[in-house]
Amino acid sequence: MKEITLFKRGAATSLIPLFAEKVNAGFESPAADYEEARIDLNDYVSRYPEATFFAKVEGDCMIGSGIFPDDLLVVDRSLNAQSGDVVVGTLNGEFVLRSFFKKGCQVFLMPDNKYYKPIELTEHTKFEIWGVVPYTIYNQRRRNGTRVNRFEQLLR
Repeated sequence: MKEITLFKRGAATSLIPLFAEKVNAGFESPAADYEEARIDLNDYVSRYPEATFFAKVEGDCMIGSGIFPDDLLVVDRSLNAQSGDVVVGTLNGEFVLRSFFKKGCQVFLMPDNKYYKPIELTEHTKFEIWGVVPYTIYNQRRRNGTRVNRFEQLLR
């Protein structure tokens, strides 16, 4: 049931340009052709870089949340899990990726895929949260085929 691969967080060797204008995802807008600044994604995804690591997803239990196999998770150990947060943890000694969910006095690890069942955490469950996932890095090109098929259906 292994679902993630852990990566150690390293220092960024180069900064990525940040354009001054936001990209309009609604109506077309003229593009700006200048850079405002350079950013370090590490600074963008965590207030506490020393408490942050990256993990690569293996498995499909969170596809309903837009988290797919081979996506890169940003896992922040400085955040306390709140109901609805996606978390990385160990369950009976194995790494898992699930959503942390509280309902009254009950606590569950919830998949976001109908083919998986919720896991209720009890006093007998050996579970430890390693961190909360505030961001994911999703490879848009990996799903081009799915997108093209959807577009072809729309244009029929």
